[in-house]
Order: sequence, then structure tokens, then C-alpha cells
Amino acid sequence: MSRKSIFLLLLLAAAPCAALAPEQELQRLAARQRAAALQAWEDPYWRKLLYYEKGLLGNRRSASVNPQFYLSKWGQINPRLELEAAVDGLYFEGPDNDSPECRFPERYRWLKEKLGLAAEFPPRACPDFEEWKAALDTESVSLLFAGGYLNNPSTLYGHTFLRLHKRGGAGADLLDYTVNYAATADADSGLFFAVKGLVGAYPGQFATVPYYLKIQEYHNIENRDLWEFPLNLKPEEIDRLLRHCWELGKASFPYLFFTRNCSWQLMPLLDIVKPELDLSRRFSLWVIPSDTAKAVLEASPAAEPLWRPSLWKTVDWKRSQLTELEKTAVLALARGDQNAGLRAIDAWPARQQAAVLETAVDYLSWRFYARRIKQEELDRRTDPLLARRAPLGQQETFTGGPRRPATLREGHDSLRTGAGLVALESGPAYEVQARFAAQDLLDDPAGYLPDAVLEMGSLRLRYEPEYNRYYVKEGRVARVVSLNPWDDWVRRQSWEVAAGVEQAPETGRQSGRAAVWAMHAGSGLAAQWDGPVRQLWYALLQADTAFGPALHNNWRLGAGLKAGVLAERGRLRALLEARYIGYAFGDTRPLWAGTLAASYKLARNSSVRAEHAWRGGVRETGVYFHQFFFAP
Repeated sequence: MSRKSIFLLLLLAAAPCAALAPEQELQRLAARQRAAALQAWEDPYWRKLLYYEKGLLGNRRSASVNPQFYLSKWGQINPRLELEAAVDGLYFEGPDNDSPECRFPERYRWLKEKLGLAAEFPPRACPDFEEWKAALDTESVSLLFAGGYLNNPSTLYGHTFLRLHKRGGAGADLLDYTVNYAATADADSGLFFAVKGLVGAYPGQFATVPYYLKIQEYHNIENRDLWEFPLNLKPEEIDRLLRHCWELGKASFPYLFFTRNCSWQLMPLLDIVKPELDLSRRFSLWVIPSDTAKAVLEASPAAEPLWRPSLWKTVDWKRSQLTELEKTAVLALARGDQNAGLRAIDAWPARQQAAVLETAVDYLSWRFYARRIKQEELDRRTDPLLARRAPLGQQETFTGGPRRPATLREGHDSLRTGAGLVALESGPAYEVQARFAAQDLLDDPAGYLPDAVLEMGSLRLRYEPEYNRYYVKEGRVARVVSLNPWDDWVRRQSWEVAAGVEQAPETGRQSGRAAVWAMHAGSGLAAQWDGPVRQLWYALLQADTAFGPALHNNWRLGAGLKAGVLAERGRLRALLEARYIGYAFGDTRPLWAGTLAASYKLARNSSVRAEHAWRGGVRETGVYFHQFFFAP
């Protein structure tokens, strides 16, 4: 026997698939050599399938932290070793259902095509995968966007996920499934969730969840609108999506609130479905769900979106068609003496009774999902209403539907920049502004939550020629305001929270020398007046604290009142606001401040604003131009 033959036998004996027959082992080595000749591990699609990202030193590392996502022990940090392990998996000799190919069907479809082995290795029988795929029975796919929910830090900006439509057309809400990525979070409070989300302390996973559960979560419990945008995927793209979703059941990705959040994780998934999109590269600094939805829709044929109004909007729409007497009857049936309420409507026409009963049932459902009543009370009050409604038969109770708001595409982009000229008592000043996201009370609310502020990373830099001084006028980390017009049916308060750096001229310091770190929170009431000019009046009790060398004792703590009115008509919006804080601890000098401002929308992504502000005896007037951009 030649030395070359002896060396080959020793090599085969040391191979990881030594149990294979010699002919198969030679085929395995030949397949590895073919992969090496093609440098298949450098193929962009292989890197997408394994979520490899390039590090600072040029090395590649997969984003998935679950070892079950890899076939090689070193697969997370070495694309070549993972691909070679995948090649070895072609020769798996156990039950097909346990094979690597059945664990990673899309990975192996591509590998066999890349290496020209499709004819040599026909698809294995994978009953678990095929049963799962058959249960989904997907005919088409849509992108869903759930509007923002201010009471949950994880969904302040909304949420995106995919809906898998079963064959058979409309009316399959109870049967469809969704593809959803979410953090596997503990029962932490909003503050702890935000902190952990910033550092990636939560793992996140993909799951296929019944669509009706998402409706219950977003549409009913959290009172959020659902927008559905058809993606018009081809059949082979849908198959690719399903094969890779099966693979993602073994993956886990750290959840990062601003960058690798629930919305961004859909981008690399869609890059695999349609590799030419390369969506994940569009977002490098921060990610907002509405922006990712817009990015996906830009690459899809324009189609009319479907809108599912929140449960409360449906109740409010029905209420708007009732008389005052009928509204009183609904409240009696849902919150008051129900027996007396039923007797009161007993002599009413059938259509009128039906409208009141239907509204009362929907209102009770909303109260249950809003956690105002428990299941026992829901059943106790709903059952008699349904029993009274049944014998009335079919009635034309309501016509039309809730008024559809503006879509994502109609709203301004999330990143705002600005520049302005400011008149101070000491002379002119110049200002540049930037805000990462997303909305204040004077911005056009189309496509966003009305009567709300959701600002993250707001920065105002100012230059005063009088002192030749540059300084931070305001550096807001976060500010969230929810002004809810008081409604006896809802009884929802208005509130706000904010934190960041601001100038405090009430301390007597010069401009730019009075910076403090300030935090405040407030709660109160708002009232709406609908007329030629819509007005929203509000008053909030506030708690306020601040820290910094500009303050006596370097800190202060107090409470006070903020009140104002927001007016709007067409493209014009105006705000008048005043604030008083009395400080009981630390620096006890009080704070008086106010603002009178107006904004005019020039186009979808541009506006001009004029503002007069006073604080601690210091006044200023400014004119600003704002331009909105798509987030990088």
C-alpha cells in the first residue's frame, strides 16, 4: 500500500464523520473542497441566514446568542466552520426528522443550490416542519403596524409584525397567524424595562402567534389602531419566509431598545425573503417602528392599507350616533342600575333598543379590556343585554364607520432638524436644533398620536455674539405628554414626564451659565372644545426637581401647576402655556415660566414656528424653520 493511500485512510479515520462509508466520506471531502473553492462562507446570503455582522476588527460574529442556532461549536464566531458543519450535515444518517436539514430547511436549500448538490441530495422528509407549515397554510403576507402606546415604554413608538394570511380569503382573523419578535422580559416596571432594554439585558425571540391574540393585545387591551399593509410576496418568497421562520425558532437575539428592537429584527428577516432590499443596512443609529414600516413599504407596490380601529374608537363612533337620552341609557345599562335601564327602553322602537344594547355591550367589553371591571361583572352585565338583543332580530342600527386617520405615509418623518434667529434682551442669538424623535404639540399630528408629545434626544445649541458663547439651550433625554380630553365614559387623566438639561435663568446666572439637570412629572385634566378652531385646555399638577451648580445647595425639589391651551385649525397650530413651581427644599427660589408659540405646516416634512418665551424674568422671541428627515 502506498504512503499516499495510508495517509488518506488516517485522514478518514480522524474525520468527524468517520462512521460514513469510504465512498461517502470522499464525497463529503469533495463537497467541502467545492465550498472552499467557492468560498461559500463569504456569500452575502449565507451571512444573512446566520445573522453575521462585521466587528470593529473586521471579524464576523452572529447576532444570535442561542447555541442551538448553530451546527458548529464555533459557529457564532466563524462562518467557515459553520458552513463546513452544514456540509457534514448533508451526510447525517439518523432519522430524517432529526437531521440538520429538517432543523434548518432554508439554510440547506441554499447550500445544495450553491454547491450544485440539489440532485444528489433530494429534500428530506421533515414531518414536524411540514405539519407546522401546513397548519399555517399561508397564501399571502402583510406588514402590520400597531400605533404607539404611551403607557408601555417598550411600545411608545408602536410595533411592527407580520401577518400570515391563510388560504380562503377574508374573514380568517381567528385562523391567521403572525410572525412576531419580542423581548422575553420579566414583570419589571416601566423604568427597569427601559434600563434593561438600553443595555441588551433581555433576550428576544421570534414566535408565530395566533392573530386573534395580537388583536386582543393591541386592539382591545391597549386600545391601539392596527394598520395592515399587503406585501405582495411571490409564492417562492413566502416559502422562503416560512422555512427561515422555522429556523428562527432556535435563535435568540438581545433586545436593545433604540437599535436592535422588535421592529429592526424584522428587517434582516425580510432581507432573507427579498435579498435585494437590504433593509437592515438602512438603520445604523436608532430604529423607530414607523420608520421601518415606511422602509418596507417603499420597496413594495403601493396598496391601499387596511385599518382596524381600536375598540374604543368603535364605541365612540357608535356613541356619536346616539341621542343624549340614548347615551344616558347606555351608561345605565353598563354602569348603573341595569334592571331599571332595561325597563326604561322597553317601550322604545326595536331599532333604537338595538342601537343602545349594542353600544352598551361594546362599552362593557372596552371597560373589561381597560381593566375597569372584572370578568365576573362583564358576564353579569353582558348576558342580560344579549338576551334582550336577540329577539329584536336584524336592525339597521349604525351606518358608516369610524373616521380613518392619516396613514404612516402621510405623516412627517421622525428626525427633525431646525435653525432659528432669537431676539434676547442682550441682543440676537442663533440656534440650531436636532431631535431624534418624534413629535411635540406644535408638530402636525397626522400619522401620530393626537394631543401627545413623544420626544427623545432633543437638542438645542445656541450662539450669543454678545458674549461670543456657545451653549446648550436644552438637551432633552425624553419628554412624554399625553393630554386626554376628559370623557365621563373613559375617565382618563392627562399626564407628562420629562428629563434633561435645560437653562435656568431664574437663578440669576448669565445665559449659558445656568444649566441644570431637571426632571418633572405631572398629572391632571384636559377639556376639549370643538368649534371653528379646535381648542384643548389642560391643567397639570407637577412635581419638579433639578441638580446643578447654578442652584443654591446644588439642588431643589418642589411642586406646582402647569396650565395651557392648544389651538388648531388646518395647517396652523398655536400653544399658550404657563407654569409655576414653588420649591420647598434646596434652592427655594420659585420658577415662573411661560410660552406663546405658533407653528405653520409648509409641507409634509417642513414647517415654520414663532415663539415668545419667558422664564424667571428673562424673555426671548424666536423664529425657527424645521425640516423632517428619514432616520439614518
